[in-house]
Amino acid sequence: MLTLIAAIRRKPGMTHRAFLRHLHHVHGPLAAANPLRISGYVQNHVFDASFGAEGDPAYLTAFGRDSVTELRFDDMDALATTMSDPYSRDVIGPDGARFNDLPSALALLTRSEVLVPPPVSDTGTAPVKVLHFVRPAPQLRQDDVVDRWQSAHEQVIAEEGPQAKTVRGWVQHRQVPGAEGALRHFGGTETVYAGVSALYYDSEDEALAHFPSYERSLRERSDETGGFWDPSRSFALYSREVTIF
Repeated sequence: MLTLIAAIRRKPGMTHRAFLRHLHHVHGPLAAANPLRISGYVQNHVFDASFGAEGDPAYLTAFGRDSVTELRFDDMDALATTMSDPYSRDVIGPDGARFNDLPSALALLTRSEVLVPPPVSDTGTAPVKVLHFVRPAPQLRQDDVVDRWQSAHEQVIAEEGPQAKTVRGWVQHRQVPGAEGALRHFGGTETVYAGVSALYYDSEDEALAHFPSYERSLRERSDETGGFWDPSRSFALYSREVTIF
């Protein structure tokens, strides 16, 4: 299973609320009306964010993200067929341009590993999810980054503090090459991130209170192994997950 992840922001002059309204109630139904070969479509509506690392003299990431799209495909052929279909080109693409600030879009293709299964809500409430975009340390192979990243996470989760106990699920989306053309559908061609981790929490308050300490602990474990990521160019988006289909 492949997941195409796109972090986007609203066009100039548009409010966050208007952006989410169009994304959810106009763009989502357009995609659901003709899913083509998309196996699943999730929108993550951002309600807060953090960028860079403590102590940075300046933000080094082009920040400001309003949502993160996740499109799931069975294989590369399904992805290519969907993106080249006239419906994607003539309907979905033009509608996306009405709310998506195309030049700033960040997109990457990933293969997902469910390491801690996300909770299943029985109340109908959208899950709270922190999406952590991890920029790799220079001159490290992708496999080395992913292995050190997973090991550091497992060490943090083994700790006794609330930064570990409040995490209800963890999915690691690992960047894979080969979809540069599909990424341009969202307007961006950025592929320099090693991947995205999705951490699930019971509430917005728990995510806001405990993810920062989780991230600090992860950074400490990274430092112990010589570093696998660049915190100054990484960022976290606090969101609610909305399943379209």
